[in-house]
Amino acid sequence: MNFSQKIGIFCLIVITTVYIYFSFFSKDGINLPKKNTGEEVTVKENDTRISDPDVKEDEQPVKHQIKTVKIYVTDSRGKLRSVSRKCDTAVEKSCFAFAIKELISAPTQWEKNKGLSSEIPPNTKILSVREGSSNVLIDLSSAFEGGGGAESIYIRVYQLIKTSQANTNLPVFLYINGKQAEVIGGEGVMIKQPLTERSLDD
Repeated sequence: MNFSQKIGIFCLIVITTVYIYFSFFSKDGINLPKKNTGEEVTVKENDTRISDPDVKEDEQPVKHQIKTVKIYVTDSRGKLRSVSRKCDTAVEKSCFAFAIKELISAPTQWEKNKGLSSEIPPNTKILSVREGSSNVLIDLSSAFEGGGGAESIYIRVYQLIKTSQANTNLPVFLYINGKQAEVIGGEGVMIKQPLTERSLDD
């Protein structure tokens, strides 16, 4: 065996010894380079994650607020009497408009059994109720002024006036088929606007 062969065997022994030491006796072993497979992200438990903007939080339940409104009907003697209705603000856009709707459809069967009635013709339609910052406009169909004579017209207008006053502090104007009412019915009952308890005074 020549000198070069001896040197080669010695180097091989040294390399083998080092490998065995790091493989079996070193705590961390041999740290071989890892193949880069992309960015590694470690998320700790207390990390604050950014929520996905497309994922909406659970919608809050709708809060129901019940407001009492008053409408006016007539008793067996023809006198005006107030009755209450419950307006759910989560359902109704306007409790004033709700009150007018209830007035036009009143009385209920229970109220009829108690002797209450209404002079507003049952085929009257609400064309619109427009609430502004300074006034309210109620537009009814022409059926509102039909039939019943002058006394009936007086009472139905007062039903509308009292109901309006009970549910808003704003001036209220009555329109019939899109035109501001000046005369109601075939009897020619004059009406002053906005609606007040003196609107039908001569």
